[in-house]
Amino acid sequence: MSSRTPRIAILVDTATSWGRRTIRGILDYSIQHGPWDVWIAPKGQDERFSLPADEQFDGVIARVSTEQLQSELKSSKLPVVNISGIEFGKSVFPRVCIDQEASAALAVEHFKSRALKHFAYVGPRHLDYVKQHEHAFEHAVSSNGMTCHVYPNKKTRCNAYLWHPSQQKLIAWLQDLPKPIGIYTWGFEVGRDLILACRKAGLQVPHDVAILGGDYDELLSDASHPALSGILTPAQQIGYKAASLLNQLIQDETVPKEATFITPETVVERLSTEVLAIDDPQTLQAIQYLQAHACENITVDDILRKVPMARRALERKFKSLLGRSPAKEICHIRIQRARKLLAETNLPMQDIAEACGYTSYTYLGNVFKKETGISPGRYRKEAMDYKMEQR
Repeated sequence: MSSRTPRIAILVDTATSWGRRTIRGILDYSIQHGPWDVWIAPKGQDERFSLPADEQFDGVIARVSTEQLQSELKSSKLPVVNISGIEFGKSVFPRVCIDQEASAALAVEHFKSRALKHFAYVGPRHLDYVKQHEHAFEHAVSSNGMTCHVYPNKKTRCNAYLWHPSQQKLIAWLQDLPKPIGIYTWGFEVGRDLILACRKAGLQVPHDVAILGGDYDELLSDASHPALSGILTPAQQIGYKAASLLNQLIQDETVPKEATFITPETVVERLSTEVLAIDDPQTLQAIQYLQAHACENITVDDILRKVPMARRALERKFKSLLGRSPAKEICHIRIQRARKLLAETNLPMQDIAEACGYTSYTYLGNVFKKETGISPGRYRKEAMDYKMEQR
């Protein structure tokens, strides 16, 4: 390879938040390890992508969504990294994509934290990659001993690719579901259609139907009423990792043949899932108190003083509604706060421990490692290392 600047083609849509964040990750890598001379064609996700005939490239990062594009890129003989979750038989290129199993588990955990016991999935399931998304959620639900209701959307001439359900059928299906229910969707277009269908069906979002998108788009979330919650997919990390693999390919280095899966970050909660599905006023008050004060060094006794009831009854109701005891729920909320403070601030460890309701860093360290498998120091280092790599 000569010392000239590598010319890289990015065949990723610029119209979606996911596409733009993925490209941002690629550019972050280029800034740090390049520079690269980058070629991008502004396009929508469903438009046809191809390499321009009059350009010469040293490598390609592409969302390989069609067999035609896969064939074209294979014929180019160029180093290629695929960032699509779509598979066409045997893998042709190194691939980086989201861990759908982890994403589904995150969705179920979010619904469970809202005390929801009924679950459903909606999406254009005639598409193979959406089917994988659906199956991951069904598996996560069944692993928790529950059943997942799936909207039987089928391919028709009018929706060979896009999502165009029958409003009447969707409304009837929604009305027949057990309530309250949490619905996990493929994309924001599906979520917006669900909100409209719920409105026409006389169902309240989120009190009857809580809706969580498989991705989060701030703009489209705010364009919905109520605003849509979504999984914050690791698009930027996917782009960065794909760029790293492409650089290795350009340097004739060996890269993994198996797909590299990136774990999603968190759920961005908006109004569409802001619900506690609890009818018992006493238990609802106890959970609301715990969620508001879990990081204030409270104990189960403090909850019982605020909401007088038998300890055994409180334990039983928490276990039934949230899948955790009150003590475990306090721990869960504290560890989630610790993760955020470790990753996003430079606060000293002792300050973080106190902000999460622990009297000492040693105590936080023991609990954190038990719950996550790694120490707080290592968690912060990994988070900071990634941020430094992107600068």
